[in-house]
Amino acid sequence: MDTLELRLCRRLQGTLLAFFCLSALVLVVVYVAAPSIYTNMLSLMPSPTGHSPVAATLLLVGVGGFLALVMIAIPRRWRWVFWLVLVAFGGMILDIPATLLQLMGILPGLFPLWYSLCRMGASLIAVGIFVWMLQIYRRHGVWAMGRQAKASTRHQP
Repeated sequence: MDTLELRLCRRLQGTLLAFFCLSALVLVVVYVAAPSIYTNMLSLMPSPTGHSPVAATLLLVGVGGFLALVMIAIPRRWRWVFWLVLVAFGGMILDIPATLLQLMGILPGLFPLWYSLCRMGASLIAVGIFVWMLQIYRRHGVWAMGRQAKASTRHQP
């Protein structure tokens, strides 16, 4: 891997780790500050004691565990994580018009305004990272590790 590809790889890894660390932090802050968002998302009735239902806590642990797995995989440059993030971030473009339609009242708003705007901001950032990752892949391969030579040219005597 040449120095340009190494720099691109490290920059991409740093950006993704920062994004997922911030996502994990927001996940916990929303759980503490507004647990009703999780109960609404799961279509659960709020607990009479004011605590979050067990299902909401399990959702937090599950998503947090998945984010931890992805954050472990990024420095190790697992190929399947590159593709998973690329597809997921590309799909987040659909969240932008959906949120705008909710804000205009065309679609029902399930979440508070601040949460919808925060989610749309994260989607805008993710779509930007998607475009960047796509460019890196087209020019330098997965994780900017360089393109491998074709199988037919590698095995020639």
